[in-house]
Amino acid sequence: MEVSAPIHRPRCFVSEGDPPSKQSVLRAALELFVEHGVHATNVRMIAKAAGYTNPAMFKFFASKDALAVFLFERCYGQLHRAVEDAAGRGAFHEALAGVVDAFVSQMDDDLEAVLFVQDSLRELWPRLPARARKRSILRALREMFERGIREGAVTGFPSTDVPVAALVGLMAQLGRMLYFGEVEGSARAQGASLELAIGRMLKG
Repeated sequence: MEVSAPIHRPRCFVSEGDPPSKQSVLRAALELFVEHGVHATNVRMIAKAAGYTNPAMFKFFASKDALAVFLFERCYGQLHRAVEDAAGRGAFHEALAGVVDAFVSQMDDDLEAVLFVQDSLRELWPRLPARARKRSILRALREMFERGIREGAVTGFPSTDVPVAALVGLMAQLGRMLYFGEVEGSARAQGASLELAIGRMLKG
């Protein structure tokens, strides 16, 4: 009896145009980067996990660092599109609910991709091309909170810095807790509680 190859669900960092070997390298690299960190992961580990030889990886990427930057850009781009789209919709409370839903949906769809963005931002963000660095999640959130201040929905804050940091930090911690199994169920199941916590914080 012939055993069929495992079916991989679509991942945000995989393009339909990517050859199967490149997709395998990207999947393996992401899992290892999240588990061990970029510095502690080497080319041999990625090749072994992907089921290919080292030269297969170098066919697509000049180095492990080039692979990490490429992967980060794709993962960050997907998260940015989801958050920016939600942050620009309607009045503040509608936008905030959309942003929370965007974050938790991304976590449920591809938690490792979200964690990789969170954990690698400081190191890999400065290495992105200038065009990619124009896509800023923080900028989209600042604009949303500025709208909330104008609408009177956000009070007691002299600037948007703390609300943005609180929202991003809350989402990052939820992602880590999900990864380590410290939160039961899906990220989406926490959506209402997240909105409640953020809403109470914003009413200074």
